Amino acid sequence: MKKHYLLMALCAGALLTSCNKENETANLLHEKAEENVYTATRTFAEPVEGAIDLSAMTSTNKRLRDLLDKAGPGIIQSLGAMNITDEQYNEIAEYTDSIVKSDTTQTMKYKTIFNWIVKNIKYEFNDNDPYPVFKNRKAICQGYSNLLTVMCYSQGIPTVVVNGFLSQMGHAWAYTCPDSTWIVSDPTNNGSFTMKSYGKYGHLSPMTADVNIFMDEIAVYNYADYLLNIKEIHSNSNPLTVPYSTNGFVVNSFNPTVELPEEITEIYIGQNIITLGNSDENNVGLVNKGQCLKAAYVDENNKTLMDHKGIVYKRNGGNPLLYYIPGAMTFVELLPMEVVEKGLICNHMNVEEIYFPEGTKRIESFAIEKCPKLKRIYIPVDAEIAKDALYQISQPVDIVRGAPSGITNITMD
Repeated sequence: MKKHYLLMALCAGALLTSCNKENETANLLHEKAEENVYTATRTFAEPVEGAIDLSAMTSTNKRLRDLLDKAGPGIIQSLGAMNITDEQYNEIAEYTDSIVKSDTTQTMKYKTIFNWIVKNIKYEFNDNDPYPVFKNRKAICQGYSNLLTVMCYSQGIPTVVVNGFLSQMGHAWAYTCPDSTWIVSDPTNNGSFTMKSYGKYGHLSPMTADVNIFMDEIAVYNYADYLLNIKEIHSNSNPLTVPYSTNGFVVNSFNPTVELPEEITEIYIGQNIITLGNSDENNVGLVNKGQCLKAAYVDENNKTLMDHKGIVYKRNGGNPLLYYIPGAMTFVELLPMEVVEKGLICNHMNVEEIYFPEGTKRIESFAIEKCPKLKRIYIPVDAEIAKDALYQISQPVDIVRGAPSGITNITMD
């Protein structure tokens, strides 16, 4: 005698039920798979001869130097993400006016400001927003750089805060441009270097800069994670062909911090893009800023990324790693993986069905977490599934065993 097999997800409230489906289920699966194929002809951005590829440079200092040289000081039109009120800014500006009143050039004013900060700010953990640093005379590197930026900005000296590493330690400093000459300024350590002499400040490795580097008809670009990155898309063309280059530089990163236009439902990623953000740190911008996307496709010539059924993977030799599932995708068809590890799919707000193909041997605990619309998963007949494989999913989830051409019920003797 056979009876249906019921799985309960521990501490999750997720009910996994057996699914007694016939051929219409297989047909539904085929239809869902077809919905993931949106455009027959895909146009990826072509390589641009002569474009500078920052990812090929071993010196990160040279990467940012070349970008700032090309962009010029005119890109700095604001204080960026600085946390300061108008009243606080005016107080700092008035004080800065008083200490530079005898200086006749921007370079002289910069030196006066730099030396004042080095002399008067004590290295101590404290609130690093510029005004508290100014009032309390205490800060760590971020606070030093924030105050330098505000004081220089008050004198019309373009300045941008940079974050990265000092040797192997996290650090913050600034790039400032008095009288049209870029200077790498590290007031925390009393270091000031002409930017063109990047060999003299090789101990500093800039990772991000708080400024928009370029802008064109498609996007806004910044320097993030050592690369030229697409920060914002302002074109609403669908599908979106991700640019290969801008202003003579190859675009290597597509990790937006601003929502994509809702008209865009597909993106075509060329061979130039090597990252969408750091998945290990849950810092893939498209996860939060690309909720309109139904599919992402990758140029087959891309050596770092690939796609399968509109989902992006890292190539990882011969063992592709799941990297990004578009936010508006409802049916997810995965590549085979022998063991489905914890946290494979987490916090996907729209996925309704997941298909694990033949070759999947085991689905571990907490493999799928916090997917509120999940209704059904398909797994091979012989695959093992942990009883808490689905975690914090409030509604019943049907488990269907078998390939699309012959789905069988979940039963046990």
